[in-house]
Amino acid sequence: MSVNTAHLNQLPVRLRNFFARYPPQTYSSLVASRQAPPEAEASAEKTLPSPYTPDRDAKGAHKPNRDAYSAARALLYSDPKSPNPFLPKKIFSTGKWLGPKFGLRQQADLVKLAAKYNVEALLPPGPKSTEYKSARLAERGLAIKGTGIGQKVKGHKWERTMEARLEDRRKAMVEMPEMIRLWKQRGHGRGWRQWPKR
Repeated sequence: MSVNTAHLNQLPVRLRNFFARYPPQTYSSLVASRQAPPEAEASAEKTLPSPYTPDRDAKGAHKPNRDAYSAARALLYSDPKSPNPFLPKKIFSTGKWLGPKFGLRQQADLVKLAAKYNVEALLPPGPKSTEYKSARLAERGLAIKGTGIGQKVKGHKWERTMEARLEDRRKAMVEMPEMIRLWKQRGHGRGWRQWPKR
């Protein structure tokens, strides 16, 4: 991956400084996706059951498994040799975590600026990146419950039974001419104002 120097000089100073400190050849999201560990790729290829319960009314419905494979979480991979500045880092000797070099607000500003100049793919993957947000939105759904992948919206009772009611109504409309013909044959077609003569 080579970055055109003429294009690089047209970028704002903030992005140029960021790319000077964290070169895209090492830190960009394109490189990170190629350097993902093999077990993550193998788990991505497996078809795991959806973490969402298809039937919300079922007894004993469990919460989603937090350890299950997630495409959005797989995007946030940090190489131990060159740690991602947008992600926290664990120190294995002490078991403590170091926060990311750039906070979420700084990440959001950098992503907006990079998107404006069409160089967002050169930034490291992070929770504010467009790719991560779209993958997470597809997994979790919108703010409306039940709109994610594999989720089911319960809805109101009239919404759940609407399809059957419309089908009954359609069948009744198809059979209506025959019902009218039979009704007239039985002598009911004289009208309610016509009284029998005495």
